[in-house]
Amino acid sequence: MIFRLSARTVLAILTIGVAVPAARAANDTDIGRALPASTKLETDTYLVEIAAAGPYKAGATGSVRVSLTAKAGYHINGQYPYRFKAAPPAEGMSYPKPVLERSDGQFEEKQAVFNLKFVANHAGTFNVGGVFHLSVCSAGSCVVQKTPLDISVNVQ
Repeated sequence: MIFRLSARTVLAILTIGVAVPAARAANDTDIGRALPASTKLETDTYLVEIAAAGPYKAGATGSVRVSLTAKAGYHINGQYPYRFKAAPPAEGMSYPKPVLERSDGQFEEKQAVFNLKFVANHAGTFNVGGVFHLSVCSAGSCVVQKTPLDISVNVQ
């Protein structure tokens, strides 16, 4: 018997505490298949989100905000090489800088933020996102994760 679950159902399962080990996927492409991309993922140790900052105009540079917030008892890992790797762009869209490194973001004790820039060549709805390589630490341990995120944006 084969069960088919919608992306919404899988996301609901993930957000109620069922964890998928980071080692399950060998690279960013596999992670995208292992976990559905979403606009938000919350665990016991962190909250990660991608948010639109429109309005967006065809031919102009737009951006989305990708943020990580460490929860109580955890902080942003000062030694981890944070990265956001954009997904392959849809036809008619591009990322001026498809891989954002730690130096491209703003980092504080409890929060990290990247602004992922994109350009859509024509009006329409586009998915913008990628995989966030992140880490948060407590006094006794560190959590390292790769989280796929995406958001649908409307370009005029």
